[in-house]
Amino acid sequence: MAEGAILVGDAGGTNVRFALARESGGRISLSDMWKRPGADYRTFDDAVGAYLSETKPKLLGASFGLAGAVQHNRVELLHRGWTVDGDALQARLGVSSMVMVNDFFAMARSAPDIPSADIRELSPGKPDPDGSLAVGGPGTGFGVAILRRFSGGWIVVGGEGGHQAFAPQTETEWKLAERLRAKLGYVSNEIVASGSGFDDTLEAMFAVMGAAPRKLSQAEVIEQAKAGDAVCLEFCRLRARTIMTAMGNMALASGASGGVYIAGGVSVHIEPWLREKAAIDRFRQRGPRTGLVASIPLKLIVSEEAPLIGSARLWLDEQKRGWL
Repeated sequence: MAEGAILVGDAGGTNVRFALARESGGRISLSDMWKRPGADYRTFDDAVGAYLSETKPKLLGASFGLAGAVQHNRVELLHRGWTVDGDALQARLGVSSMVMVNDFFAMARSAPDIPSADIRELSPGKPDPDGSLAVGGPGTGFGVAILRRFSGGWIVVGGEGGHQAFAPQTETEWKLAERLRAKLGYVSNEIVASGSGFDDTLEAMFAVMGAAPRKLSQAEVIEQAKAGDAVCLEFCRLRARTIMTAMGNMALASGASGGVYIAGGVSVHIEPWLREKAAIDRFRQRGPRTGLVASIPLKLIVSEEAPLIGSARLWLDEQKRGWL
């Protein structure tokens, strides 16, 4: 690899991260890691500028995973209010090659490279070494992507699957969905499980369970759930079941026999409820096609570096083959 580094970045609804990536011996190494609240910056360009003013690197190229859909080399980050113009950003950076993708597109590409210490097993299985991988989960939003193996490496198939419709299965979930639908019109997995729908969904949960509403943060809900508070406990279990249902749907739709990886800040914080049998069953129990997911291992990505590693891999992929 030529002298210099790849500027890699990850911007979601809460934080923005940058690092310098280099490949050596087939592995990606990161240096000059940087994490700041997105709210500290008016635009993504401002955040990039702040990072570069501190590191002053010599760049080979740049690659960014951003929490939005890339259309005509532009991305609107729905939960941050930023719009990123890829052409203008590349010109500013002065690099000949830049990659700009959805953040879970980058997260998915990282899966084969994540160290085992940064992955926790939620449910064991026997992965097909030639099989596809599915990656998804909630943070501020709900991202999904599929990683497919081919003779020249890996191909990522991205999308906005987090906006698929919420699928209630219990009486409580049906009542909650009805309340959310009356208020919002359309109820997605992102609304129910991610940070963006936290206030509306928690309010609906208090109402459905006949409890007086309380203003709580996400951290307070988790703390009170662990202490046995009935509403907070059901809320965390709801999120876990929603994630597992969504990822089971993805596994069936994509044939993800190589494994399913759950990611995102919310997922990491509700790990105890993801491990419960009721949540695992939402993934495993698939009627006449239960056998298709029986051997798929379920894993949790706990590394904040993962989308940065994936961004670096995508830049290298494009250099190697000229396409993603």
